[in-house]
Amino acid sequence: MANETYSGTSGSGAAAGVWAAIVTINGVDQSARIVGEIRVDAEEGAARIAELTIRPLAGTAFAIAAWVGKSITIDIADVVSGSPADIRRLFTGLIDTPTLDLELRTISLRCTDNLQGLIDAMDNAAVDALTPGGYHSPAIFDPAARGWVRLQDRLSTLPSALDLDVSGSPRLTAWQPNVTPDMELTDAHLLDGSVDVSLASRNQLVNRVEVRFDYRFPRVKAESYPLAYQYVDLTTFAQHALDLNYWLQRDAVVAAIERAGGTIEDITYIAMPTYAIGTWTPNPEADIKLCMGFDAEVSFDFGQTIEEQHSITVQAPNSISAVGTMRESLQGALEGVYPPIQTAEQAMTLWKNDIMGIPPLDTATPVLGYTVAADVSLTTDTDRAAANAAMETLIQIAKVRIHGSHRGNLVRGRVALNPAIDLDQTIDIDTGVVHAAGKCFSVSHVLSPETGEATTDFSIAICSVAGTGTSHPSTPTAAPAGSSPSSTPLASSATADFNYLLAEDHVFTVTFPDVEAVERDKAVIPLASSYSAPLTEDPLTITL
Repeated sequence: MANETYSGTSGSGAAAGVWAAIVTINGVDQSARIVGEIRVDAEEGAARIAELTIRPLAGTAFAIAAWVGKSITIDIADVVSGSPADIRRLFTGLIDTPTLDLELRTISLRCTDNLQGLIDAMDNAAVDALTPGGYHSPAIFDPAARGWVRLQDRLSTLPSALDLDVSGSPRLTAWQPNVTPDMELTDAHLLDGSVDVSLASRNQLVNRVEVRFDYRFPRVKAESYPLAYQYVDLTTFAQHALDLNYWLQRDAVVAAIERAGGTIEDITYIAMPTYAIGTWTPNPEADIKLCMGFDAEVSFDFGQTIEEQHSITVQAPNSISAVGTMRESLQGALEGVYPPIQTAEQAMTLWKNDIMGIPPLDTATPVLGYTVAADVSLTTDTDRAAANAAMETLIQIAKVRIHGSHRGNLVRGRVALNPAIDLDQTIDIDTGVVHAAGKCFSVSHVLSPETGEATTDFSIAICSVAGTGTSHPSTPTAAPAGSSPSSTPLASSATADFNYLLAEDHVFTVTFPDVEAVERDKAVIPLASSYSAPLTEDPLTITL
């Protein structure tokens, strides 16, 4: 590969490297005024920092406005020919903090690439565009979060790091290194004694995340009762009339059913005879309002609060086998937005009985002899899709935490300054003792114009626990199934009674049995599911 070295620091052929730093502040070249070291540090997911010292011309007046917030660029150039060539950018940013040394008459500058400021200036759409594939749920994250906070929320669901390149442009880099390394470094490139291996401690690992998610929402229900009643027939009709007993009015049937809270789905009345019987003489205009009984289907509407308690386990089984179980936990909750149960019940009853013209939001379709449940129309940010999105977000956070904790192994090295080494690079190191390949985690360029020394220190993150080549199972991130509305047979029956005797009060009464507690009280439904978190073991071989 051609980018393992930089000619300005490593030389070319038999010629030694000769380099120069080019520092421009607010558009003015200040390279000649730099004293001491120039240092540029970058670490995964953080702002790039540059530190350097400048000695202004004697007599220059210092003003804060002349330094704070001013743009700065740092380049390195190959000057073996006497003129700057192969100029490479090391830093683009702003001066954050100037520090005066009155004795030496110098100004030390701490500079930043303004990563957070750049992200904070973006709207949500721009932040989301930077993190394709990221998850976001207002039930899990602050829905009002903007800029940097929103970015961190989305990055918590992605096995990736976001930073700015040396020119100040945002970039997203996957944690998993490229199959083909961007550069391959051997003893010929690495400075003597610079390679170091730092292994993650066991207590830094997470290989099992237990997620608790509660989803509370209502369901509407309908119980449909068969209700048949007959107080007189043709064999008892004449005596009933002779005793001056009362006849049942159809309006009284309807009123009694509605008074009991029921709704007539269908009713067939047993009509009065069309011919004279005993002392009774037909009167078609009046008889149509009376009946000898009826056969009806009567429904009763109500609601029930459902609470799904999801216990979701996300784990890396091979890691658990290797080091034991290292747990973390996450939790979330969502409540479906809907009118209170009592309000919904009243709306259903009033509408079905033609007392109110505004239909309820939802009703269950009655089935004779059963209690039937139906889901309701919740708001888009609290419905089933929103609950699924929230659970998928938590599952993905758990996967990323597990993956991230296994990247705590670092392999460090130092080379003659190489501008190509950056946080987006996959670097392969092979010294014979250590062979490793991973994504660059940190990089530090140190330039000393006075001594001519220029080096790059870097580290690569290695994901490893069960050994290179281990196949880790992975479960797709999809929300577990929730509960579904169900139908259950009625356990009891509705009754009717008519006080028709002459001396009685002639009241017709319909009674529904009490709704079973299991059908009406809050239903707690435990649901368990399990997911495997993906891990890709990076190459790491140490031969002692």
